[in-house]
Amino acid sequence: MSSFSESALEKKLSELSSSQQSVQTLSLWIIHHRKHSALIVKVWHRELKKAKSNRKLTFLYLANDVIQNSKKKGPEFTKDFETVLVDACSHVARREEARETKLSKNSTTRRRRRR
Repeated sequence: MSSFSESALEKKLSELSSSQQSVQTLSLWIIHHRKHSALIVKVWHRELKKAKSNRKLTFLYLANDVIQNSKKKGPEFTKDFETVLVDACSHVARREEARETKLSKNSTTRRRRRR
């Protein structure tokens, strides 16, 4: 496995796709580098907030996979993700709500124009 650096993690997060294989592969890499868990979670949280709306849920899938599969190795990720998950989920929910509101307004505007 490649060595850990913040820039390597940023690159891997930017290449993350919603496929199960992509999530599991990155999850394994992250768990392998669990001694950097605090930095990993910090970077994950920052990159989640920067990600496009259609990629945010994938970041949550990744966090879930890391938390579930790292429990056997130690509590690092459970503890570190605990500090950011409420904010991360709220962020994703707010963005989704704003997107749905925008779509609803656009739909209403189009209907009015047709009349």
